[in-house]
Amino acid sequence: MKFLYPQFLWALLVLIIPIVIHLFNFKRYKTLYFSSLFFVKHVDQKTKSTKSLKHLLVLLSRLLAFIFLVLAFAQPYFSNGDSSKQSSESLVSIYIDNSFSMQANGSEGELLSEARENARNIIEKASLDTRFLIATNDLSGSEERILTKIEAFEKIDKIKFSALTRTIDDVVQWQVNGYEKNQLTDNVSIQSVLLSDFQKLNGASVSKINGENITFLPIKLNAENKANIFIDSLWFSSPIHKINTKNELNIRIVNKGESDKVNTEVLISIGQFKKTIFVDIPNNQSITTKIGYMDKSMGTKTGKVQVVDNPVFFDDSYYLSYEVKKNINVLILDGEDAVPNSAMVLDLDNYFNYSSKKITAITKNDFEEKDFVIINGANEMTNGMTNYLTDFISTGGSVALFPGKNPNISGWNAFLQINELPLLGKRISTGTKIKNLNYDDPFFSGVFDSRTKKLNLPSVATVYQAIVTNQSMANSLIELQNGLPLFAKVQKNGSAYVFYSSLHEDFGAFAKDALFSTITLRMAELSQRKQPEYIVIGEDSRYPVYEKISKENPIHIVGEGVDFIPQTTAMSGINYISLKDANNIQQLKANNFELKTDKIIGAISLNYNRKESDLKTNNEEEIIAQLKNMGAENIEFNEIGGDSQLSTIDIQKPFSYWKIFIILTLIFVAIEMLLIRFLN
Repeated sequence: MKFLYPQFLWALLVLIIPIVIHLFNFKRYKTLYFSSLFFVKHVDQKTKSTKSLKHLLVLLSRLLAFIFLVLAFAQPYFSNGDSSKQSSESLVSIYIDNSFSMQANGSEGELLSEARENARNIIEKASLDTRFLIATNDLSGSEERILTKIEAFEKIDKIKFSALTRTIDDVVQWQVNGYEKNQLTDNVSIQSVLLSDFQKLNGASVSKINGENITFLPIKLNAENKANIFIDSLWFSSPIHKINTKNELNIRIVNKGESDKVNTEVLISIGQFKKTIFVDIPNNQSITTKIGYMDKSMGTKTGKVQVVDNPVFFDDSYYLSYEVKKNINVLILDGEDAVPNSAMVLDLDNYFNYSSKKITAITKNDFEEKDFVIINGANEMTNGMTNYLTDFISTGGSVALFPGKNPNISGWNAFLQINELPLLGKRISTGTKIKNLNYDDPFFSGVFDSRTKKLNLPSVATVYQAIVTNQSMANSLIELQNGLPLFAKVQKNGSAYVFYSSLHEDFGAFAKDALFSTITLRMAELSQRKQPEYIVIGEDSRYPVYEKISKENPIHIVGEGVDFIPQTTAMSGINYISLKDANNIQQLKANNFELKTDKIIGAISLNYNRKESDLKTNNEEEIIAQLKNMGAENIEFNEIGGDSQLSTIDIQKPFSYWKIFIILTLIFVAIEMLLIRFLN
């Protein structure tokens, strides 16, 4: 016999009190005077014998009643069946899938509600000595703590939806690691209950476990309707946001259902612009619709695009934000062979705020608050300039390089090699006619009304032979007849453009052609330092903040009852926000938020990952096969929903005797009362 609460056995020491009272009768005697004591002695001897018997029986009844009462509180139990095969302890590990796909409706309501209710039923049927591990998609260290019945109920009541997505592989591996951390021995009976819709996610299992002493009980919860419509992504046709200039927003909507959706309502709200459209979406397909509008004012714009769909609603809205700036700041660094053409082109639009400076007089402070730097006719590329420009590109700035007539090849190539661009070679004057433009590159997106090979392209008399190495990661934007690039780009955090000739008139008339004006304005437009329109919570993306941040006033994400300090890393003077950690995912939700220090410094839009949007699930064979591939040996599959109902889960538990001891306590209390009442 074992006791669930052996500490109650200390109460048995209280039995000493009634024993002492009965052994030592502290009752006071009265002296009565009789003429003859013979009769009194006879009666007294007879009464003493009767009273002694009665007192002993009452004492025994009281002692037994109290003993059985203490034993009832101590919860004695014996293991069922063959003691050699039964475990001395029982642990039930319950995983409740609280991902967004569990918003779908089952036969008795929301799948997450069904999962919680079934978990409660399993815990209710277990004995009081059973211990529990309750896990959700959080899979945090706090969920590795072993719980009692009451604590398990409290944990289940607090479970809410989470943006975290887990595979069976993730969950089972976490559970097994939890058993090891809690130092559970081989004689512990472990049952692993998995309550989930078992959504199709990431391929086959890769982890291996020792599942010999674990019984796995996967319980699949089936949704009545697995159709779902959601907004998959948003993007602008052009990354440029200027006042009174048309924006074209692309909206991709997906129908994961077996029937066509007609006249699906889509609500668009961006700043002051609001519009409702209706779209038709074929079954198991997606459509992309475009919306055009203009920004009438400068500043930060926030918006939301929403599709009307039930019952899975986490993916019905997509949030975005961007900034409409007054100017793009350009710095022109003039070298020995500088030409005025770049400044003349930028003068055409007040949107570009430019300043010029001799390249020999440059300092690092000159790069602050600049979006675009033009190297105009420089021959020397010093180590200091290489470092300045490389740091500028790494922090999101853009650089355009136009060599002079006699560039120092080794200095220029040091910069080009660091930034993975083709190197400068010797001068050549053959095959230098421009062959074509790379229309497929986003650089030319929207620049020309149509693609044509009959453009009147300018001539270039002399070029520097571009040497393409294995380290080169550049895209050729303008290609010569000899197959080499005349104008190339590499995209990192910022952009670097190189023109493999000189703008000086000795090298040709390219600087006077409309194509030069076109690429200069395009480079300047695309150079605007801007944050992404949105980031997806949990993905490995970095959100740049260009404001200066002090340690005394860290960045806060604020809004909708949230005041959260994200993880930030500084690089080359730029702070980057990361929301990949599980802690961030649990605390944040999809919405538009303000970025604040001691003042508002911008906005950030957060969206949920769409992994959970496809409600297709694994069947029984696939679930069992996946568990077996991991090393599980004992598997008992159950299913809820449709025509399937949950069968009784056999939670291994010892037989307890506390009810019997309560009955025995009442019996001996009754015996005591009868003895006092009727035994004279």
